[in-house]
Amino acid sequence: MTGRSHPGPLRETIAIAAAVRHFLDPGRHPPDWSGTDPDKALRIAIAHAVAPIVFRASGDTPEVAGHFRAAALEDSRFDLALSAELCTLAEILGDGGIAFITLKGPALSRRLYGDPGIRASADLDVLVRPGDLLAARDLLSRNGYDIVGALHWDSDSACMRSRECELLMEHRERGITIDLHWRILPSYFASPFDRFEPWDSAMEGEIAGRRILELSPEHLLLFLCAHAAKHAFERLGWICDIAACLAKNDFDAEQAYAMARESRTVRQLALGVQVAAELLGAPTPGEYPRDRLVERLAREIIDRFLADGDLPTPERELIPMCMRMFETTRNRLRYLAGHMRPSDAEYQALHLPPALHFLYYPFRPLRLASRLMGRARRSVAARRGARPA
Repeated sequence: MTGRSHPGPLRETIAIAAAVRHFLDPGRHPPDWSGTDPDKALRIAIAHAVAPIVFRASGDTPEVAGHFRAAALEDSRFDLALSAELCTLAEILGDGGIAFITLKGPALSRRLYGDPGIRASADLDVLVRPGDLLAARDLLSRNGYDIVGALHWDSDSACMRSRECELLMEHRERGITIDLHWRILPSYFASPFDRFEPWDSAMEGEIAGRRILELSPEHLLLFLCAHAAKHAFERLGWICDIAACLAKNDFDAEQAYAMARESRTVRQLALGVQVAAELLGAPTPGEYPRDRLVERLAREIIDRFLADGDLPTPERELIPMCMRMFETTRNRLRYLAGHMRPSDAEYQALHLPPALHFLYYPFRPLRLASRLMGRARRSVAARRGARPA
């Protein structure tokens, strides 16, 4: 993302951002859809997981609302299915004596917006204690779920090898995916949760009459900013969640800032707050020490959204962005080292037996180098082809 320019803002992205602002604060001006391409606007809204929000914010423009209606209703129906699945999950794991904390999905939508169907979600993300992961896997396996992933051998240790510290399981009949995290964020990505344990302050919540555990208000704000930062704040839906959290204002701002300062992650928090404030008009919880790099990064993130940048963010942009966001050399090196660990791409490309797992480590840089060389050759060929005869 550093040094990379993007085209100017699109009318569609400007209108979508205005629709989200209007949804969060009905006192703001409604979006101006004149001159926009409805199909392009719908595509962008779906990609950024805000189609239901844009639909509800566009009631004054029936033709636009009508264009969004089918996608918004489909998202809402799926979110309701996820709510039912979350209740089933609570029953399965509860009967097995396994606690979990909901991270995203319909429970977060209900908490921030008062409606479990307002924020489009693809799956359920829950946090379990590391010592409970295998027991949770076994319980879910007995209740119709299968492991989804690139690992090609069946062993307990294989389940713990994910670089992202997560295990995906999908129900055989319902097709709903549950993402079991044993760390709230992967170990290579510095966050406030390196120092602060989310289990220590988890609080009770409710979804469809079922009691569940949720992050404390301070931890929720820090998590939303850290998770979005890990992905370069690439999706408007994540920025909208930060804005809604700031508007809800049920957290201790001084405590949240103190946690970020102690963990050397103030830049993540400040960046989340600034992007939400500038793009969506979110209230700010207080004055942070001025950081010119945060200001530049916020501008790049906003410009990238308005120009309808690629999703997901290509690694050539994502890695430099995260490197600039970290506050210490140690965390930058930790991030780079984490990216040298095998990913699903290596497991898919090369099937090695467990005894040879160590070979994935040298294979990853070789695969990445090969990919970069291929990209360079294609770029050179394209430039030669563009030369006039």
